[in-house]
Order: sequence, then C-alpha cells, then structure tokens
Amino acid sequence: MSNELETQINDELLKDKIFNFLKKNKIIFSLIIFILIILPISLQVFFLYQNKKQEHFISKYIEADILLNNKDIRGIQILNLLKDKGNDTARLLAVNKLAEYYLNSNNKEKALKILSDAQNFDNNMFKELIEIKFMIMNFDNIKENEILSFSRKGKTNEKFKLIKTKLLYDYYIKSKQFEKAKQVQRNFK
Repeated sequence: MSNELETQINDELLKDKIFNFLKKNKIIFSLIIFILIILPISLQVFFLYQNKKQEHFISKYIEADILLNNKDIRGIQILNLLKDKGNDTARLLAVNKLAEYYLNSNNKEKALKILSDAQNFDNNMFKELIEIKFMIMNFDNIKENEILSFSRKGKTNEKFKLIKTKLLYDYYIKSKQFEKAKQVQRNFK
C-alpha cells in the first residue's frame, strides 16, 4: 500500500511539474505550435492563391488572344489591363501581342511606344527581350551610337549576345560600313 501511495504521489508531483512547466512556457509552446502547424498551412494557402492569380492572368491573355483573332476590340482592353497589372510573364505576353497587333494594323509608332513604355520588368531577361524587339522594329531609324550602346548593354545576361552581335553586324552592312562589319564578325568568332 505504501508503494501504491508513493507511486500516486509521484504521479501527482510529475503532473504538477509538467503543468507548472507548461504554464511558465506557454508562449514558447504557442510559438512552436504556430511554427509547426499554422505556418505551413498559411504558406500553402498563400502559394495556392499565387498560383490561382497566375492562372487568372494567363487565362485572361488567352481570352484576349481569342478576341483579337475574332477582330473583337475587347482583346485590346484586356491586353492593356494585363500590360499594366499582370505578373511579368503576362505583361511580357501582353506587350508583345499589343506590339504585334499594332504592327499588323500598320501603326508602327504605336507599337514602338508600347515597347518603349514596357521597360519596368522585374526580370532582367524580359527587359532585354523587349529592348531587342524594340531595336529590331526601329532598325531603320537607329543610329550607330545607339546600336553600339545596346550591343554592350546587359553584360550580366549573355543569352542574347549572339542576337545583339548580329544586329550590330546587320547595321554595319546596311550602312555600307563593311570593314566594321568584318571586325564585328571577327570579334565574335
């Protein structure tokens, strides 16, 4: 009986110690529960929301493309909205589609304005891609210092080096500066 009583007392003491320990450290335990349970759930909800937002932008772009193919002007309105408020991918697609639309409508000035206004991308590769498209569309009116500056710009992103070099080479051929064209060709090899 004394063993039983001792065991019961020890159990009660252990329960009291655990209770007091939990009472003293309830903030720490709440934080641990938050980190282990609530934070992962919140992150999953956040990523789900972001994915839905991305899907929404892409579906709007597809809708605008279909409307433009059916000669519906509402496609332009959707593309302008995406150009201003979409994510980088949707904005790049919208800018390119708008520029293409205006080029096909024989409104090169409007297409160039769309491209020149669309330089505020977070992704440097997208910025450079828009710049290349702008240079190609404005190739007839470009000056030597502009093409040289453009071909040297963007050293952090070497993905477009061949295109830039080819544009510089083509510029020199177009302007009948064959020696400079040969030099560009030799330097690139």
